[in-house]
Amino acid sequence: MFRNLSTVGLPLTGRSSELIELALSFGFDAMDIDLVDFHQQAEAFGAEHARRLMVSARLKTGVFSLPVDLAGDDETFSREIKLLPKRLESARSAEAQRAVATLPPASDAHAFKDFFDLIRRRLEAVEGPLAKYGVMLGLAVVPEMEARAGRTHEFIHTLEGLLGLVEAAGPQVGVVVDAWAMHVSGESLSLLSKVPAGRIIEVRLSDAPRERVAAELSRADRLLPGDTGVIACGAVVQAAEKVGFDGPVTPWADRSAVAGRGREKLVKLAGDRMEAVWKDAGLPILPRWFLPAPKDGAGREGFEVEGLEPAKNAAGRLVGQGN
Repeated sequence: MFRNLSTVGLPLTGRSSELIELALSFGFDAMDIDLVDFHQQAEAFGAEHARRLMVSARLKTGVFSLPVDLAGDDETFSREIKLLPKRLESARSAEAQRAVATLPPASDAHAFKDFFDLIRRRLEAVEGPLAKYGVMLGLAVVPEMEARAGRTHEFIHTLEGLLGLVEAAGPQVGVVVDAWAMHVSGESLSLLSKVPAGRIIEVRLSDAPRERVAAELSRADRLLPGDTGVIACGAVVQAAEKVGFDGPVTPWADRSAVAGRGREKLVKLAGDRMEAVWKDAGLPILPRWFLPAPKDGAGREGFEVEGLEPAKNAAGRLVGQGN
């Protein structure tokens, strides 16, 4: 498993070089990518140019959002499915092998069975291109009651319900294990053992307020991991490891829950919390290969992310480069 930074999960904005510096500075091993933006850069300047910063920083690619709206109208879906192979080709050049998509928790247009069949058919349509380019797709749910309020038909909004759809789909389709969604839905970690082998695509970690009924929580209540300890994130990670998961683990919080924190402070706090989760789960924490340089310092020659320099041990050798 590896610690992953998502600009949606926290959320964050900024230049790629700035965000990569923050990820490296505060213990993250990977970052999500915006596949549509990456594809545009790759077409304009070449894939090597588009991924140069991630390569220089030695960051893995976490996940990317599937550039297809599984619940969109037929015209939109048809247009996006035609564009998918070329975009997935860019994903392969970025060594991005994990896509994610979020299911609508309700519908006004489709009853449950009809919506289930529609999503299943569309998953079949994307599965061929996904398999060709070696990409797994993880489905995520929206668990909050408020997201279903006033809608005509409820749809899948729990991990247990999601497992039924995954079973009906092909082998390229799996799940996003979301600690927040499981807490809101009152689901047990034992459910992870029911996910088909190799089909947990991402784990998302959050926390929740104390002394609140879980089923009544709103999206705005989604806190940074470790804020209260209500959600035992270390146990979530342990359970995922037990069933063989080795992918990205991502901190996730609502924008309102992190408002007022500067970008650097937020990423540092998230990095510290993820390190605490790693320790709680009994996972090894490897030394970082660099330390952030002073803000007015220059990066080392040949390293393309400004403001970074390699970490050295007491003997002056680069960390992670051997003796």
